[in-house]
Amino acid sequence: MMKHTVFFNQGVMIGVICIIGLLSACDKKQSTTQNTDDTNISTKTIQVAVNSNMPPFAYIDDRGNPIGFDVEVITHIAQKNGYTVKFNILPWQDMFKSVEQNISDLAISSISYTTEREGKYLLSNPYVYMPAGVLSLNDTTINSMSDLKPMRLGVQDGAIFVDVAKEHGIEHVITKEKMFLNFQDLINGKVDAIMSDKQIVQHFAKSYPQYKTNLLEYGNVNDKGSYAVAIAPKNKTQIINMFNQGLSDMRATGELTKLEEKWFEK
Repeated sequence: MMKHTVFFNQGVMIGVICIIGLLSACDKKQSTTQNTDDTNISTKTIQVAVNSNMPPFAYIDDRGNPIGFDVEVITHIAQKNGYTVKFNILPWQDMFKSVEQNISDLAISSISYTTEREGKYLLSNPYVYMPAGVLSLNDTTINSMSDLKPMRLGVQDGAIFVDVAKEHGIEHVITKEKMFLNFQDLINGKVDAIMSDKQIVQHFAKSYPQYKTNLLEYGNVNDKGSYAVAIAPKNKTQIINMFNQGLSDMRATGELTKLEEKWFEK
């Protein structure tokens, strides 16, 4: 009788353990399924890829922290929705790879709209007008894009301005990984002009007032390519929707205008 009781108790215990194991496995499966939805809901953290050298949109301060217009926009929107932001500071090309590989939930750093990007990522609504700016030293006169045809033009590698230069028949295009390296080439006489977003080249000109410069603006308010967008992986609809709603709210309250006045030259 004692042996039967022991065997019976052991059987009950084994059965209970199996049931607990099955329930635990189900919980894990449900948890895994939930966490595949957009972002890490449990920790309320958004992984945001930014470039370290796109002032005044996104760059690094003396303490190694990301700052700039784009940084403040995404931080404001995330905090309003109860999220914290973890910034992944990356080179320009790696920023896009981080989104493609679902490492980052969002990338934002003066990223222009293109049809190619629209096909690869989810794009946010445009959040700031960002015409091109051609910067040259005072002794170089540039009144139109056609004036650049015989000149050496510096642009950032992978930026849309490489294509813009080709469209205007500019053959002598010199690319660098960072826009600041293009600016160094300009002041050292290695290129005749540089092209990037107007706000970026203006920032360099203001930061180094000892160099007298000329600025040519090139853009069209009706061209989607003249506007900045944030990008996200195709499965991050919740993040993009939150960003778009946040932009709408910031426009309504005047917060977006305040940030533009803080970071951009007139």
